Amino acid sequence: RPAEVVTPHGRVVAGRVVLALNAWMARAFPQFERSVAIVSSDMLITEPRPDLLQEIGLTSGVSVLDSRIFVHYYHNTPDGRLMLGKGGNTFAYGGRMLPVFDRPSPYLGQLRGSLREFFPEFAEVAIEASWNGPSDRSVTGLPFFGRLDGRDNVFYGFGYSGSGVGPCHMGGQILSSLALGLDNPWTRSPLTQGPLGRFPPEPIRYVGSLMVRNAIRRKEHAEDAGRRPRHLDVRLARFAAAAGKADKG
Repeated sequence: RPAEVVTPHGRVVAGRVVLALNAWMARAFPQFERSVAIVSSDMLITEPRPDLLQEIGLTSGVSVLDSRIFVHYYHNTPDGRLMLGKGGNTFAYGGRMLPVFDRPSPYLGQLRGSLREFFPEFAEVAIEASWNGPSDRSVTGLPFFGRLDGRDNVFYGFGYSGSGVGPCHMGGQILSSLALGLDNPWTRSPLTQGPLGRFPPEPIRYVGSLMVRNAIRRKEHAEDAGRRPRHLDVRLARFAAAAGKADKG
């Protein structure tokens, strides 16, 4: 039978439906609540200073990220601004979409500090805006796809873990092949088996996420200062490291 999508302002009936809601899937469909952890990626952008970008050789527009667990990332814009962000900040309890995700970043101070550290030339440059948004961190750090509740005409794909710009091309190939009923390498991918792991239930997930996040911050702060991090912080950080880098907006 056809699938029916109902919203507060209308409804759509279709032969096939693809659900691509990213972080919003966890709250919209309770069966996915433990499939992802909702965590923010926070960003700032400077006023235009093409002269400084030219001086430091940052003019290609290519995104650059570091090797931290919760990465820093940055790139220049066509109008001469510098954009810098960092993932792994605000965690949402139970997959809820928090009001903070639609507001300026509450971590602007940390972002300013990172900007000064990476680009001393921009230390006195005005910040024109900051923002943040939710990303859907999966247990493996990889996206996953499947059929909703086993139905043959409703498909889903999410869990890009903040790094979806490249993998979403693959996701489009998988979802289109699933929706068209094809039998090809995309539909036979191991990523089409649904979530490949689950997080602990709340409140363990939320409390554990904060413990791991704070341990990662202490570990990286010690390493930046040339000190050996505490053994407990190293062990806690491994819980996030096992899922790879995440939360690059």
